[in-house]
Parts: sequence; C-alpha cells; structure tokens
Amino acid sequence: MTETWDSAGYIASSRYRLTVCDYLAEHGSGLPSRIAAETDLAQPHVSRALSELREQGIAELLVPESQQKGRLYGLTDLGELAYERVALDQRIELSVVDSDGFPDSSLLAELEAQHGGDLRAVAWVEPTKAWIHFSSSALLDEYDEETLKTIVSTLVNEEPLTESLEDLPAGQPEYVVFGLEEALVVRIPADDDVNILISVDRSFDTGVESLTETCLKLTRASVLDTEMD
Repeated sequence: MTETWDSAGYIASSRYRLTVCDYLAEHGSGLPSRIAAETDLAQPHVSRALSELREQGIAELLVPESQQKGRLYGLTDLGELAYERVALDQRIELSVVDSDGFPDSSLLAELEAQHGGDLRAVAWVEPTKAWIHFSSSALLDEYDEETLKTIVSTLVNEEPLTESLEDLPAGQPEYVVFGLEEALVVRIPADDDVNILISVDRSFDTGVESLTETCLKLTRASVLDTEMD
C-alpha cells in the first residue's frame, strides 16, 4: 500500500479528520479553536483529529512544542498529497438504499444468508454513481454522506495496492482486500463498469475466496441480464 493512499484512506475514514484537513487545505493553517468555530465541530473532536493526523504524519505543529498558546497547525507535504487524493475522489453520486433499492437484491440476500454476522455494508459502484446498503442503521450513523462518498470513490478508483491473491486469465486482479480502521473491504470487479465493495468486520474469519465466488457468480449474471435488456 502506498504511503499517500494509506494516508488518504486514513483521512477519508473519519468525518472529523476529513473536515479538519478540508480547513487546513483551504486556509493553509489553523488554530484548533478557530477550526472548531468555523467548521461547527466541537473543539475536543478537532483536537483529537489533529492529534491523530500528527501521529500519521499528515498534519504538523507549526510552532515550538513548548508553546502552549497559539498552537498553529498545518498539513505536511504528505498530508497535502493525501488530501489532494481524497479531494479528487469526491465526485461520485452516492445513494444509501434499502434492499429494494439495491441494483441486485439477490446478491444482498445471498451475502446476508452466508455472512450476516460479519457483513457491514455492500456497495454497487458504477463510474459516476453508487448504491450502498448497510446491514444496520447503527452502522449508517457512523458516517456522513461526504465521508461515504470519499471512501467509496477512493477504494474503487485506486489501482490495486497489494498483490492479488488470485488472478483472472486476463491478468486482472479478481479481488483486492483493503484494511480500514474498523473493517475489511473487498473490492470485486463485476465487469469493466461495475465494482462491488463488500465491507465486513475486521474479525472476519470466513474465506474471502468464498465470498468473492458468491459475489462474482451473482453479479456477473445480473450484469449480463442488464446488458441483454
């Protein structure tokens, strides 16, 4: 995994970190109190986000560490590159849907039947539009729309970041597994214009190959049906 993508994913996976980086990218630097006031975030959330971003080398303190007042923060060179990567990916039209609104309800039903205890979310992603279904409303409450849009776009648009575990005859990766803070996300290409993202708990201990086989079998049939209509 490249350092820039790793940092971009870290920014995108928290709306607080994303909002703080938005502010720093726009203004060049900022005090925690001013960032909080101008973004409508609580100052403890801003302070925690800045601390996390510093730990990852994305943000830096622009004054001496010993200075207790006027602690000004800015993005590092890595942070600027990572945020640029995130900003480029905030382009997709995303809809959160129930099972009836998902493009392939049979896929959802099969995944829930086989992996219901581990399943967090499933997204059907086309070049400019995506549909995402959460297994529970509690999981949906963890994300706002812009954060979801950024995560989905970044995972789909990024080139494979590790060697694939299994290759198709054409040499393209059959799936790629991404590790986020609280979940694993499996990206599976159904065809040239459709990618499926399946999010499961990090403790997921069922074979990813089995999940992938189920997904490919059902989605490719669905894609073929659509092309024949």
